[in-house]
Amino acid sequence: MIKRLSIIFLFLLISLGVTSCTSQGVTSSYQKNEEIKKKTYTIDIKFEGGSGKAYIKSPVEITDVDGRLTARFVWSSKNYDYMIVNGIRYENENNGGESTFTVEIDNISEPLKVIGDTVAMSTPHEIEYLITWGEKGEVRTESIEAIETNREEVRKALSSSGLVKSETEALEYAAGFEIEKYGDYAYISIENSGDYLLVPKNKEVPDKLPKSVVILQKPLDRTYLVSTSAMDLINTCDALPMVKLSGTKESDWYIDAAKESMEKGELIYAGKYRAPDYELILQTGCNLAIENTMIYHEPAVKEKLTELGIPVLVETSSYERDPIGRLEWIKLYGVLFDREKEAKEYFDEQLGIIKPIMEKKADTGKTVAFFHVTANGMINVRKSGDYITKMIELAGGNYALTGAGEGDNALSSMNMQMEDFYAQAADADIIIYNSTIGGEISSIEELIGKNNLFKDFKAVKEKRVYCTERNLFQQITGMAEFMKDLNDVFMEKDRDYTYLNKLE
Repeated sequence: MIKRLSIIFLFLLISLGVTSCTSQGVTSSYQKNEEIKKKTYTIDIKFEGGSGKAYIKSPVEITDVDGRLTARFVWSSKNYDYMIVNGIRYENENNGGESTFTVEIDNISEPLKVIGDTVAMSTPHEIEYLITWGEKGEVRTESIEAIETNREEVRKALSSSGLVKSETEALEYAAGFEIEKYGDYAYISIENSGDYLLVPKNKEVPDKLPKSVVILQKPLDRTYLVSTSAMDLINTCDALPMVKLSGTKESDWYIDAAKESMEKGELIYAGKYRAPDYELILQTGCNLAIENTMIYHEPAVKEKLTELGIPVLVETSSYERDPIGRLEWIKLYGVLFDREKEAKEYFDEQLGIIKPIMEKKADTGKTVAFFHVTANGMINVRKSGDYITKMIELAGGNYALTGAGEGDNALSSMNMQMEDFYAQAADADIIIYNSTIGGEISSIEELIGKNNLFKDFKAVKEKRVYCTERNLFQQITGMAEFMKDLNDVFMEKDRDYTYLNKLE
């Protein structure tokens, strides 16, 4: 099957629900000084599964940043190289020591099933475990940083420096950031992140700016990129040469341009978000660090980078409630790296493909299930509020698992028993196997081999089974082409799809 590689699509690890927003309908949340609240506590756990020789130590440290929870799992063994939690794979952070993982969790009210891959045996082996939460320890609360600044204070400071607002960046779908132009300067506000002033090369920083405003002095040509979701957008608007340091290893990139850049030594691994190589970062002359919101769980890292004179921009594209809004973040990177023309042209081109699909407003009547089978037989599905389910709906389909995860952070993914999945998805017209975690499958027989119940699914009997490709989670810019694939599948237009493989 011939694949078109020029357009790529992101399934973000940490997805949010989707509701359509336009710039006209977005209300600003940048009017008050606010702080992100970080709560840290320990919680006792009951740990079950495996042989009992290895276990996750109790208590477990939990971090709550404005309602987003992470758990730090420390094993009694050095032999675990990765964990899978809620369908997301996490790599060991402590090579040579006790295997340690920082993972996102939905709650501490329900038991959590996790998978740990151990290399202690002759071959790596995935084992499923069950964690049951106990009592909390002492809760410590701290303020991480002031994240929002009164805009009028910034505008007054710019005006007193002789700068006059020339335009506001036109955004059609993105609700998470705004850009105001002041000649060559740009004032950028990012929700759940902060306020930034982009200053032209060799130009002065205006006086009397609030201290919370982060100064970004052009050129930002030695960037340390930790947020994987930003890479595809940066590369697509031809700004990859501005990125010199990566928070992702070469082997973990599914973006060809990033892998090639690392192979050539043009892009260098500088450590993950929680353990950056400060010496290398300084030697490289880094002048910008682009992080995602996981940095709020490690405020000391952000403070250290700032102390070293490196401005930190926290991108929050995963908070966007509209999938097209995520794509529109390309305009932010166009402004940061002087690639505005390229960014706008690409967005407009993609929107030109998406709009005709959306404007049809045609319900094809097809019900669709999107899932994968974990190593221990659980079914991992997208929750009903997830942006992938929204894309299915925009393309004319109906998500089969209506109500999945509602009332419990109806975002991202969740695991369920095969019997429960069967009850909701056995009559689905189309099933799509998500290959980004466990790998691609090549046939319907291979799917049935994972669980014999699949042979009774309507979609299996009618051979309407599809599989995605593994590169999808890191990529966003092929959203339009993916929606075309979905729509044509729903409309029963058999062709050589870009991001879906039909299984026989």
